[in-house]
Amino acid sequence: MYYVDKTKYIHELESLPNYIFLIRPRRFGKSLWINLLQYYYDSNRKDQFDTLFKDTFIGQNPTPNKNRYMTLAFNFAMVDPKFDRVQEEFQSYVSSIIKDFLMRYQNSFEKSFIAELQSYERVNKKLQELFLYCARNQLKVYMFIDEYDNFTNTILTTSGTEEYLELTQGQGAFRYFLIC
Repeated sequence: MYYVDKTKYIHELESLPNYIFLIRPRRFGKSLWINLLQYYYDSNRKDQFDTLFKDTFIGQNPTPNKNRYMTLAFNFAMVDPKFDRVQEEFQSYVSSIIKDFLMRYQNSFEKSFIAELQSYERVNKKLQELFLYCARNQLKVYMFIDEYDNFTNTILTTSGTEEYLELTQGQGAFRYFLIC
């Protein structure tokens, strides 16, 4: 087994605009790339940097942004795509990821804020308030979304266009999540 070091692309990535949308064919290594970036940028993993990256290009040539962010990562392949359950599953999955994020970085948040955030039912409200709090307190968050179209594509192919549009257009639950 061998590893192809693609960490040199982190330098190029940092020269791009703040919002990056990476589209590559299936089995291209997008999920592995996202995992690598999470470990590189995560402020909670400073003590692991040398172990993880010592024999890589980025280990020898780190950027100023190494280990400078709180990382928030979603993998929407984890959401059950059945049309009758997808909204509930989506809300549950995103809530659990946000809860995990708050636990991992609990020293960065006031306890009252954590309690308030967890009291919100809708995940778009949770994310909006989380990002507002982070902006007000100059906390840097790097958000990753993997398999962003997984459940919507499944709904489109199994349930049809009408159901797909119901979820993603107009007042659809996913539309509000993606614009918050």
